[in-house]
Amino acid sequence: MQKQTKQIVNNEGTKNTKVMQVCSFVFFVSLWLNPDALIAAEKPMNVVMIAIDDMNNWVGCLEGRAQTPNIDRLAKQGMLFSNAYCVVPACNPSRTAIMTGLRPETTGQFGNEGDFRLRPGGEQWVTIPQHFREHGYEAVAAGKIFHKERQSLEEPNPISDPVSWNDQWVGEHGTEGHENYLNAEGWAKWHNGRFGNYLGKFGVWGPCPEPKEETGDWNAAGYIADYVAQKHDKPFFAACGIFRPHEPLLAPQEYFDMFPLDEIELPNVPEDDFDDIPKIAHRNFSSNFFLKGVKEMGEWKKAVQAYLACMAFADDCVGRVIDAVENSPNADNTIIILWTDHGWQLGHKHRWEKFSLWRQGTNSPLIYKVPGLTKPGSRCERAATFLDIYPTLSELCGLPIRPELEGQSIVPLLKDPSRDWKVPAVITDHYGPDYSIVLDQWNYIVYRDGSEELYDHSKDPDEFTNLANNPEYTVVKKRLAKWVPTLKTNPKWFKHGPERARNKDMPH
Repeated sequence: MQKQTKQIVNNEGTKNTKVMQVCSFVFFVSLWLNPDALIAAEKPMNVVMIAIDDMNNWVGCLEGRAQTPNIDRLAKQGMLFSNAYCVVPACNPSRTAIMTGLRPETTGQFGNEGDFRLRPGGEQWVTIPQHFREHGYEAVAAGKIFHKERQSLEEPNPISDPVSWNDQWVGEHGTEGHENYLNAEGWAKWHNGRFGNYLGKFGVWGPCPEPKEETGDWNAAGYIADYVAQKHDKPFFAACGIFRPHEPLLAPQEYFDMFPLDEIELPNVPEDDFDDIPKIAHRNFSSNFFLKGVKEMGEWKKAVQAYLACMAFADDCVGRVIDAVENSPNADNTIIILWTDHGWQLGHKHRWEKFSLWRQGTNSPLIYKVPGLTKPGSRCERAATFLDIYPTLSELCGLPIRPELEGQSIVPLLKDPSRDWKVPAVITDHYGPDYSIVLDQWNYIVYRDGSEELYDHSKDPDEFTNLANNPEYTVVKKRLAKWVPTLKTNPKWFKHGPERARNKDMPH
């Protein structure tokens, strides 16, 4: 019996030796074909996350009208997802979904009000930086990553989620000077209190008083830039939140000079655009602000100019972080991911800001630069959801993917952006909840009253023609409708129930 056992061991040893020889051969051939793979094998990957607030798809790399050379540069270095979508077109629920990897139907965070940590089960949810910290990473943040930044407080703002970070930068966000554009009652001077909701206070635009070097966004980017430039004993997860172009639309004068007012091109808003749109979608809280205010009172070009100026300013802040990574000792093993929390409308379908399921309100930039993996200048046109960021970063860094996450890793798309991908982006509008299902070139919208919209982005990227009532597209609608969240198919999504927030002030 002993001899037989020994023979088995010897046979297994021989087999193992042969396997090791084959693996070694494959490994060194792989290194010869892809020398960057050695970097990933020897060093843990760091992560630099750049989160921009309210920036839509007007960036240059998406053929937009803005001037964003630094974001475009990152796209040329990595992979741009041109068909990427938020989970909810509002700041707080979008960021909560990204950072927890959970849908609003699970967390109950549908609107901008509140702190996800205070919701049932919220204390147990593990955020992306928490997950990385649990596996030996140091996590630091500057600016707005969760719905509220730390700010210049002695103790971190609770909604900035202090348990997620080893350290948070102390400072103000965005740019200063909002009060210069308000009347004595605190409303925007340009309409003098005609509009009394949130937009009546924050819907202002113009140059800010300080140079960029004194702004909160610039210094938040500087904190992260200084951090990544250092040598580190531990791998790190560093997150930089840039507040502009969130309203108020204030940026240094130099950025307004880039966009002369007489050269501003307004968005295309056809007069008959609402003829084929369900009645439930004709207006929201911002429609009157746009129609009777921005448009009727002659502020439209000024507001578009200011939005473009804020985009250009935010892009310069992004460039500060990218430059630091490129010049750091960690350049060859640091992932850069850039996302913006949702789209932004400037009169599109009579909407201002976000809060809709149309492409202009939900589509926004998503870029991954992964050393040794992403092909420079590559582009993926498959529908992607920001819910997938958490599991994707986990896999890229060799961390386990938490079983409760409701997205999935898109590493297969980072390897092959043209591969078949049949999982859609599922978007929830917290007003309803109403839903958008984006897959391939289609955007299928279903409202709480059962009315529908369907758009073919390959022929109609601006979504001017609703195909939902055309019988030729019944099969397409049926294929997409199966992804709409329901109590039956997704029992945990509705365990807390949606918040049907109707607060006219729409807190951000």
